[in-house]
Amino acid sequence: MRVALVTGANKGIGRAIAERLLRDGFALGFATREPDAETASELRSLGDVHEVSGDLTDAEVPVRLVREVAEHFGRIDVLVNNAGLSTAKPALELTVDDFDKTFDVDVRAAFLASQEAARRMTDGGVIVNITSVHEHVARPGFAVYAPAKAALGMMTRSLALELAPKVRVVAVAPGAIATERNVEAPELDPEIPLGRPGTTEEVAAAVAWLVNDEASYVTGASFLIDGGMAQQVVDRPA
Repeated sequence: MRVALVTGANKGIGRAIAERLLRDGFALGFATREPDAETASELRSLGDVHEVSGDLTDAEVPVRLVREVAEHFGRIDVLVNNAGLSTAKPALELTVDDFDKTFDVDVRAAFLASQEAARRMTDGGVIVNITSVHEHVARPGFAVYAPAKAALGMMTRSLALELAPKVRVVAVAPGAIATERNVEAPELDPEIPLGRPGTTEEVAAAVAWLVNDEASYVTGASFLIDGGMAQQVVDRPA
C-alpha cells in the first residue's frame, strides 16, 4: 500500500485531496494544526488513516509530521504540502508578523517537510506543492501571499532538478475554489473565463493524476486549475 501525507487535510482542498487519495487506495497521514478526531474518524471510513498534528510555524513540526507518518506506516510515497496561510491586506498594512507567518507556513514548512520526505522516499516518490494562481499572477491585497506562493513554485522547480530521477516534484496552482474559507469566489465569476469557481474535487483530481504512474514523466511543472483566471488581470482587491 502506498502512503501519502497531506497537510491541512481537515477542510477545503486538503480534505478533498485526502478523501480522493484514500479512495484511490492510499494509506493517509492526516496532518492538521490542531487534533481533529472527528474528521479523522470520518476519513477512516474510507481507508487507513494515521492522525498527526502540529503548528507549522514551529520549524520542528514539519519534520516531525513526516517522521511520525513514515514510522507508523513503514514508508512514505507521496507528500502533499497543502497547508497555507491566505494573508490578505493592503500592502502598507502588512506587518512583520504577517510576513513571517506566511512564509513560515507556505514556504519554510513545505521545504522542511519535503527534505525529510525525500530522504525517506528510498523507493521513489512524489511531492506535490499546492500553490495558487497567484504563484503566476499578482493581485491587490496579496503583496505577501503571492510572493510566498511564487517562492513555493520556484522551490518546486529547484527540488525537481535536485531530487530527480528518484523523486518527482510538482505544483498545483488553484484559482478561485469554492471552499468554506473562500467566500469571495462567486464575486469573481465575471472575471473567470469559465464563469464559475472551481471545486475542491477538481483540484484533488489533478493531484490524484500527478501522484499516479500515468504522470511518471512529469516533474518541475506547475498546473493551473483556475478556469482561465491567469489569462486576464484580476484587479479586485483580495
